[in-house]
Amino acid sequence: MPRTPHRKPPPAVAARSPAPRPGSLAARLRALAERLEGGGALSAEVTAALEAVLARCAAAGPPAAEPAAPAAEPIATPADPGAPIRVWTDGSCSPNPGPGGWGAILEVEGRREELSGAAPASTNNIMEMTGAIEALRRTAEGARVSVTTDSRYLKDGITQWIRNWKRNGWRKADGGPVLNQDLWRELDRLVSTRHVSWHWTASHAGHPENERCDELANRARRSLGRAD
Repeated sequence: MPRTPHRKPPPAVAARSPAPRPGSLAARLRALAERLEGGGALSAEVTAALEAVLARCAAAGPPAAEPAAPAAEPIATPADPGAPIRVWTDGSCSPNPGPGGWGAILEVEGRREELSGAAPASTNNIMEMTGAIEALRRTAEGARVSVTTDSRYLKDGITQWIRNWKRNGWRKADGGPVLNQDLWRELDRLVSTRHVSWHWTASHAGHPENERCDELANRARRSLGRAD
């Protein structure tokens, strides 16, 4: 049987880091290093300054790592683990799309806590979903939570449409991708680890908690300073 000639593997090519932007500090430092490697001379003053900087860097040691952010503790934790938690949420965007805000109220064992937040570029649907997500994040896994919203998009999406979306690989009936998919996935994750019931109420119909959530959302939106 003829012998297969032995071939040497091609030499490995070292990966080259991208060239620094011309004129940047990195570019100037690289030029200085190339000059030194080529035997170029520096003035005594420059050499002394570089040595002083290197000495200070060595004495300081590596930069301290950023402290890890503490894990968020559920703020709506009932003394009785089986006690129900009531949640009301709302979102606001003006114009839509545009600056947006969300608001939420959590009630457990007679105690209430209010949450709100804003985004400079959003949509009304995104703010509605964000309010529910942030409220559920404040509850512990396994909690019994009742969520009331004035958004049909939110309620019908999480209780009806999402089953087909997941079955179809997060695509709608027309084959297009589900909008706000990252938010739906996060909401689905939160709901899957809690006992959540969803309720709808008409907006601006005198529902006290809904009106308060609307006020919180609009206040947060206006705090951006770019909304009317």
